[in-house]
Formats: sequence, C-alpha cells, structure tokens
Amino acid sequence: MPFHQELTMSAQPEHGWGAMPLPEIRTVDDLRSALSRYGFPGDRERFEEELAAAIGASPTNDFAGAAAVVRAYRHRVLIRNSPEIMAALEDARSGGGST
Repeated sequence: MPFHQELTMSAQPEHGWGAMPLPEIRTVDDLRSALSRYGFPGDRERFEEELAAAIGASPTNDFAGAAAVVRAYRHRVLIRNSPEIMAALEDARSGGGST
C-alpha cells in the first residue's frame, strides 16, 4: 500500500521571512558564504565592491575601513536572520509604523 502524506504548512509571517538558522561568521569567507545564502539580494556583489574599494583606499598599515565594511555586512546578515527586525522593516515599509 503506498504511503501518502499530506503536505501541511505552518503559519509563517505574512512577509514570508521565517526564522533561518543563524550562520556562523568567523572569517571573511564565512561572510561571503552567508551573504550569498542569507543576505539581501545584491549584498554579496556590493560587499565585494565596497571591500575592494576600502582595501584600495587603506594605508598599508591600517585596514579600519575594510573592517568597517566587513562589520556592516555581517550586521546585514544578522538583520536578515531576525524575524522580528524583518517584520518591523516590512511594517515600516507598508506604512504601519507611521503615526
């Protein structure tokens, strides 16, 4: 007898962003992978452009600009992985947060 399993759907936020497993980001390569998988559309490409520009403009003994780019994009991955933040952004975008 064939086994039949009905597909069931759990309640997800209206905007479609459910909780995703938070990626571990310890290296720039980890961040690249996380941006490709968990980032906003175009984040990976913009990250590479901004990182290259920051490195190119940095003195050889100070990569603070490149580190700032890495921190900013790491933060974007964390934002993208927070259902609460994504819901608040969607609410603000749709005008629900205005008074």
